Amino acid sequence: MKNKLGIMLGRLSPSIDNSIQAFPVNSWKNEFEKAEKIGFEKIEWIFDERPNPLMDDDGINEIKEIKKKFNIEINSVCSDYFMGKKLFSESSFNLQKNIEILKKLIHNCYKLEIPIIEIPLVDASSIQEEKNEVEFSQNIEQILSIASEYNSLITLETDLDPSRFSKFISSLNHPNLKINYDIGNSISNGFKPELELNQLGSWIVNVHVKDRLLHGNTVSLGTGDVNFEQFFSLLSQINYSHDIIIQGAREDLYKNSVSPEETCSKYFKFVRQYLDKHQ
Repeated sequence: MKNKLGIMLGRLSPSIDNSIQAFPVNSWKNEFEKAEKIGFEKIEWIFDERPNPLMDDDGINEIKEIKKKFNIEINSVCSDYFMGKKLFSESSFNLQKNIEILKKLIHNCYKLEIPIIEIPLVDASSIQEEKNEVEFSQNIEQILSIASEYNSLITLETDLDPSRFSKFISSLNHPNLKINYDIGNSISNGFKPELELNQLGSWIVNVHVKDRLLHGNTVSLGTGDVNFEQFFSLLSQINYSHDIIIQGAREDLYKNSVSPEETCSKYFKFVRQYLDKHQ
């Protein structure tokens, strides 16, 4: 089964406030046509604190129409919202409010046949501290029963080392709890992909492709410390059959003459060569 190649929503629009990633409030519809022209089959949606059509019925109907028009599926929702509005270390009132937002998100994704909701547990929302890990575990358990009801997969992306991450997700032991794997973040953290994919591979249902420097920033694909030849070979070895989502550096932030479409088209060809070789 061939991996479907997708792009992170927002990468085909001009940057918002010079940020790397944000929901493109005014241009999200245009991205479906641009994605189709380049050759992408999937888009990963962004859910952050900006107004989002995913959260009301009119918006959901608009999304349905645009998906059908350009034959582009939304494979997952990257819920950056929960990096600022965390599911741990919040007041009881705010925590319950955030949980209710996640429940609504699960319900609305069901309407749009979006199978995956990703919760990033990195940077400001890292659960490296044991107390945060314990609290998050307790709070996510009540979400997983809802996810099961709506046949939704909750994926976690963390900065935990593979051994600890494996123990953590094993302890929760729920069929609707999976992993989103980001090769760029892995390399930046100094982890070894061959160990991670060996220990975590059975839970991975979505992959983000970016390039980063060891203990450093995101850079253009092919210019950092990720060994892409090794990585795609490893994916093949574990029989990874799910989607590949490009979440590469925005070249338009430091190369004014390069458009978002040019960067995404270049990244598409870059990743496609490895998929064609290793599938």
